[in-house]
Amino acid sequence: MDSSATSAPGLELSVEDLARGGAGVARDPEGRAVFIPLTLPGDRVRVRVLKQEKRYAHAELERVITPSPQRQAPRCAVFGKCGGCDWQHVPYEMQWATKVRGIGEALARAGVTPPGKCQEFAAEAPWSYRNRIQLRGRGDQVGYHARGSHQLVPITACDIAQPALLAQLPAIRERGRSLGRDYKVEIEALPDGSSRVVWDAPHGAAGFRQVNDAQNLRLRAWVTSAVRGSGVVFDLYGGDGNLTRDIASRVDHVEVVDLGAPRVDPPAKPAGLRYFRAAVVPWIQARAGQGADEKAASVIVDPPREGLGKDLPTLLASLARLGVTEAVVVGCDPDAWARDLKGWTTAGWRMTEFAALDFFPQTHHVEAVARLERAC
Repeated sequence: MDSSATSAPGLELSVEDLARGGAGVARDPEGRAVFIPLTLPGDRVRVRVLKQEKRYAHAELERVITPSPQRQAPRCAVFGKCGGCDWQHVPYEMQWATKVRGIGEALARAGVTPPGKCQEFAAEAPWSYRNRIQLRGRGDQVGYHARGSHQLVPITACDIAQPALLAQLPAIRERGRSLGRDYKVEIEALPDGSSRVVWDAPHGAAGFRQVNDAQNLRLRAWVTSAVRGSGVVFDLYGGDGNLTRDIASRVDHVEVVDLGAPRVDPPAKPAGLRYFRAAVVPWIQARAGQGADEKAASVIVDPPREGLGKDLPTLLASLARLGVTEAVVVGCDPDAWARDLKGWTTAGWRMTEFAALDFFPQTHHVEAVARLERAC
């Protein structure tokens, strides 16, 4: 395929659509789709083409000639420079409609027929929702990486972060001023109202936690209603058992498997949760090697963003040996999630319901979840 970068003069285009990957979509004079970040339908823009293929091209926005009637003013002073939000200029109703449509497109591309209408859980609070942010700093300059680079973009506020996080910025700047080096800092608003600040540690060193508390409660409720068996529940890639805490008391027990599972039981752990700090696929293979578990009923799978991929056949074979007939599959990348679902359905599972949840307003990211059953 012919692929080339170009430094041709700017091109004037009309944006016609909004892609689920975040960019506005226009057509160049040859009919090629051109993906342009930071635009939306109705914009007339001037762009510079960065890369082109036979059927599509990627461009960067030089300026908006005529704004769309739907374009809204971003709240953040560094929007467009910061590498975080990509949709602050898009009305929330359009953001959400694009995300739901994108999940349907991902399923169609993977060859999965959805079981009726998607259950929709738009964000009730599209601002000030994040309970955790990761910042970079140099002296008293604190902020995020720029779009597509590691250049520092200093901030004085962040409109998607909870106020408790922003309250830590003065103290961070003060300490950063004395360090004399670049640094990284992660701030987390804890459920008890306090904040935790972690310096120069690997991302998520304090443990994984969903960044949107309100939407996490809705996902937990959906998963709780989707798990209808009462036997053993396998919570794979389950972290600290976030999705099964509300289930543990009404099933035989829950086996939470994750390389990041707690080394010691956290406070207020439900009695029915059992942690296994291990790689998921080898663990489930070994568990299946013990023979069918008469009490096994359900599995919850919440893999990394890239999905299960080549590990899926091994996982499905192990679940069949264990007698599991009910599954809940969660994904934060609709394409990877849909590809995995195709593997489940090809192996004899049937998707019975699915939902979309907006954990990340002002960005194109979306969470999807499906319930499946396997014939006995």
